[in-house]
Formats: sequence, structure tokens, C-alpha cells
Amino acid sequence: MECAAETIFSTFRDIRPEGESLKNDLSAEIHSLVRIGITNQDRIILLASSTDDGYCCALAVEKYLKHHWEGIYAKAESVPGLQVIDPDLFRTTGVVEFVQRIIKEVNSYEASNIILNPTGGYKALVPYTVLLGMLKGVKCDYIFEQSTTVIELPPLPVEFKRSQFEAYKDLLEKIERETAITQAEWENNVPYSEREAFKPLIEFSEEGVTISGVGFLFLEEMRKPSVLVPFLSQKAIRDCFDNLAQLRQCDPFAFLLKAASSKDGFQQYEHINVGNGLRWLKPGRTTDRYLVSVEDWRMLVWRAIREDQEGPKYASKVTVDPTTERRSYAPFMRMEFVK
Repeated sequence: MECAAETIFSTFRDIRPEGESLKNDLSAEIHSLVRIGITNQDRIILLASSTDDGYCCALAVEKYLKHHWEGIYAKAESVPGLQVIDPDLFRTTGVVEFVQRIIKEVNSYEASNIILNPTGGYKALVPYTVLLGMLKGVKCDYIFEQSTTVIELPPLPVEFKRSQFEAYKDLLEKIERETAITQAEWENNVPYSEREAFKPLIEFSEEGVTISGVGFLFLEEMRKPSVLVPFLSQKAIRDCFDNLAQLRQCDPFAFLLKAASSKDGFQQYEHINVGNGLRWLKPGRTTDRYLVSVEDWRMLVWRAIREDQEGPKYASKVTVDPTTERRSYAPFMRMEFVK
């Protein structure tokens, strides 16, 4: 393999990475990296297919980078299952390995220090790369076809309905640990009405139910400790439907989801800390207020009241003791089931 890569490298070793040679004589990978503006201080990982041809070409590009950017870190890595002969292997193994390898880099070096560059790779990997960049906050640059201009996709703030998937986090992690579970176990744990939403996240194969490349991305996001899932007490449910529903332009469920979506969001709306782990949340210049506490990944909503009814001293008037009164507020129900 090394000899073959050296032979390929010798055919373009002396072509300078500049001018018309970039587009006409050098590979798309080299062209795009030059347009991005790499220096010998950068770290370049060339993720190659699992085929001999693909890996050999990646090795040749690695040699070229080291030759023209003295001191640069460049390394070609073959991704298991990344080929186009067997579409099932590509989908269930190649894409998954590809996504996991990039996630490893992002977690090691932080999103702001990484640029994803799908130029020259399999076209089918481009949407996965772009989605990964959006979810992880990583910039994605590539050159389209014969263009000489780098197209930059900034790290867009993409969100998804985390609470819908959070309930099945343990099941997805079990699939990750064991590689696959039986279809029967999957169907026993995931209601029929929920399965449509999970289609992009799983694969069905002879082994059973496995996680897809997109599934690994979503699982990675679900592991972020900053994300909370709202649970409403029986009293809070009545508060929302019987009282707050009377207010114009008041959507308590949308607010609670927003407050729970990130640690920063929760802190932004925190208004009064009354002790015992309880806090009143205030959406803004509105009259609705929410008494909540946090237990692991759950945001428990004990009460939802109106300040115009309870008065400005509502925090001392509407009180809850989580230790002694929990039974009278239970059971707490996941918010999406309430709606």
C-alpha cells in the first residue's frame, strides 16, 4: 500500500498548489484545503474509504501535504464500511463509523477549532457532514464541482425536540453498548405512534435494530447535561389549562420547553430562588410565573400562577414543601403527554 501511494504521489509531487494547477492538475481535496487557507500549523485528518484505492489515494494526499507544508500534521485514516459496493454496509457501518470519528475530533479539540471539508468524498456523506456541523456547531467548507470558491456553511443553531427522544435515551444507549437489540425488544419499548419519528435514528438489519449515523448524532446531543425535560405536577397542569389559558398570547408549554432547552435558557428566566431547590421562573414582561425544581435531567413544574392574581409577593404566598407535600402534587407528567 505504501509503495502504491508513493507511486501515485510521484505523479503530482512537483506541482505547486497554486494557480490553475489547483483546479486542473491537483485533487479536489488539495484544492479545497488550499482555498480554506491551511498552514503548517494545522492538523489535517483525511478520512478515506475502506477500499484499497481510496486509502491509497488518501495516503498520497497526505504525502503531498507534508511535502509542501513542512511540519504540518496530516494523517490518512481508513473508515471501516465506507465503500459503495454494499449499500447496507455503507449505511449501517460506514456512515456510523464516519460520524463517530468526527464526533471524537470535535470532543477533543472543540467545535470552534475544527472545519469540516466534505469536498472529494462520497456525495452521500455530504448531508451527514452538514447535519453534523449544524448540530455540533462546526463550520463546514467545501468546493462545489468545478468552482474555485469555497462555500462556507456556518454552524447554524439547529434544535430538535429533545424531550421526545430523551425518554428513550437508555434504550438507545443499550443498543450502542450491545451493537443491536431484537426488533421485538424495540417494539415492546417504543409505542407505535413514536416509531415514525425514530426512523432516521435506527437501522433494521439481520442483527436486529442498530443505531444509524444520524442516531449517533442525536444520542450525542441527548447526553448533554444542560438539556432538561419538563414534567408537570397535577396542580401545574390544572393551573395551565384552567387559569393561564385565559391569558392572551400566553403559551406555557412553549415557554417551559424553551426554559428547559439549555442551562443558559434556564438561568435567563430564573427570577426568585425560594430554597429547597425551588425557583420561580419569569418569562419576561408577562404575568405568568412557574415554580420549578431540577432533579437530574427532569425539570419539575410544581405550580404555574399569575402575578396579577396572587400579587407581587407571590413567592411567599404560594409555597411548596417538596419533602412533605410531594405526594399531593404527584404524579408529574412529561409535558408532551400533557399537551
